[in-house]
Amino acid sequence: MNDSSRQPNHGTGLLGPNFARRNRADPTTKTEDPGRWVALDESGWDGDQLYGRPRSRYLSIGTVAISDDEAAPIVEEIRTATRLQAAEVKFSKAFTGPRNGPRRSVLAEMLAPGGVLNDRSSVYLIDKHYFIVGKLIDLFVEEKETKQGRDIRNTDRARQMARGLFAEGPRALGPELFGRLLSTTVAFAAAKNHDRNVTVDDFHNVVEEAWTRSTRRKVTNALAALRTTKKEAEEYLHDAHGPDAVLGLALEPLIPATAAIIGNWSRKLGRVNFLLDDQRSMTDTNLDLIEDEARGRSHPEFRYLSHGIHLGELLRGSSKEHPSLQLADLVSGAGYAVAERHDGQANPAGDDLFEAVVPLIDPAGLLSHDDPGRVAYPEARDVG
Repeated sequence: MNDSSRQPNHGTGLLGPNFARRNRADPTTKTEDPGRWVALDESGWDGDQLYGRPRSRYLSIGTVAISDDEAAPIVEEIRTATRLQAAEVKFSKAFTGPRNGPRRSVLAEMLAPGGVLNDRSSVYLIDKHYFIVGKLIDLFVEEKETKQGRDIRNTDRARQMARGLFAEGPRALGPELFGRLLSTTVAFAAAKNHDRNVTVDDFHNVVEEAWTRSTRRKVTNALAALRTTKKEAEEYLHDAHGPDAVLGLALEPLIPATAAIIGNWSRKLGRVNFLLDDQRSMTDTNLDLIEDEARGRSHPEFRYLSHGIHLGELLRGSSKEHPSLQLADLVSGAGYAVAERHDGQANPAGDDLFEAVVPLIDPAGLLSHDDPGRVAYPEARDVG
């Protein structure tokens, strides 16, 4: 870890020992630091509470490959074109609602092909409900299969199992039971279950009921595998709340998603430096975990990320001091508005921005399909 990641806690609004390192107050520059700077911000974060909250079906992570010295004139251009007086350019404060269409047209032009942000911006979408289903397979079925010497991750069996369960689950089980399967999974696996109010039996009783009532083969097969993982569920509950617990992060999508995003940008640009908005889940410990994987010191939680990723700095900062983070906020906010529109939410911002945003959606994001173009269309949901 280099000297800049050991800076004292300034340049961020987060205080305390969990945020004592990895802070950067000074502007990032294109020439002073080796590698490209990438700014990252999110919209729609709920921690590990992934089910049952309205208007939060998706998490959008916006990234812009840009340093502060490059971002500053773009932010000023936006401020001038939109007549913004606020100290910070924020999507939620200036680009939402029915009256801000002219401002959104400025942003859409910048994000569209030929725009100043087009070829350096990316939107990584996470469908939180699909993420839950993926974790059902990842934490329990894959764990058992691995013990028995079978690799269902790299052979793509795990993903296909999760996609089948997610796509056909509502029809095979009925929306109420499928929703209860998701909500019970969250209640069981979330960090707040440290007091074990939701027991292994509580969790597996719902799995058993779902398996009994399933009417479709893919769902029945996935649940048949899951119902044999009671031992793995017991081990998870024991390990997730111990003194060295990392599995308590299992339902926190922002952590593995950030690791994946680093890999995606590094494969495109080579060495990258990441500046993250000062988000509370991005503690020093969690950033250490992400860096360990990117540098090849692998942790099992991030097994899927390939080695050979070239990560330089991994720091956090405040958007008040970093114009690059203000641009990342605009990209993440635009992505979230478009995702809400896709989920059937009335959203003027999504209507105005989807044509510019959809081509920026990372096909490697955590969606239940490989076609980001589908996000351009509102989609009826069986569960929500």
